[in-house]
Amino acid sequence: MSQIFSRFSISNIKKQLLEIWPTTVIGILVSLGGAGFTVLIAELTDNPIWKLAKDPAEVMNFPPYIGMLSNWSVILWITTAVICLFGAVVLKKQNAPKDTLRFIIGSGLLSLILGIDDLYRLHDKIFPRMFHAPESFFYLLYFFTFLIYLMFFTTQILKYDYLLFGAAFFLLVISRRIAVIIPFFDQFMTTGDMLKYFGIVFWLAFFYRTVLHEINALINKTA
Repeated sequence: MSQIFSRFSISNIKKQLLEIWPTTVIGILVSLGGAGFTVLIAELTDNPIWKLAKDPAEVMNFPPYIGMLSNWSVILWITTAVICLFGAVVLKKQNAPKDTLRFIIGSGLLSLILGIDDLYRLHDKIFPRMFHAPESFFYLLYFFTFLIYLMFFTTQILKYDYLLFGAAFFLLVISRRIAVIIPFFDQFMTTGDMLKYFGIVFWLAFFYRTVLHEINALINKTA
């Protein structure tokens, strides 16, 4: 019991405050930034702030499972981004090769962008209105973004479980109703959504194994 109370001593509290002050400052800035941005969007869209602060299901008064698969997709995108970006921090501290770090950081940022895009439907709702351009333009923009990504990182991808990446890329491409229609799903207009979800699952699997491989390699090297 005395050990527990000793953790609350003045010296321990001072020590912890000195250690966490950068994180505390960042936390305050992120909190204020998120709240401030919410207020700003509410003002720009003439919506009450509570509509932007509460859960969509509560605001629209519909069951919380509506949009379930879409929400899972966003969670998987963001999970991939977190794995990559946190993994990059760990690998950087262990002096991992720069080309590996660039690949993992770039993939994490791309996953984060795709997750945010899916969450707020930027490419099919917001951007077309903001820039007065058709939705197809933003699909084309994403297509070229992926081409540039592959141009820079194909060599890195081939070092790992590229079959997982290939499956993810293939499923994400055909999810745009380019080539495949699944009869049962298509009658409910969900072919693209299902295939995209499958693609994101394999995307996450690839980057989970990639980051784990690199961390394990560094552990074995320093052991």
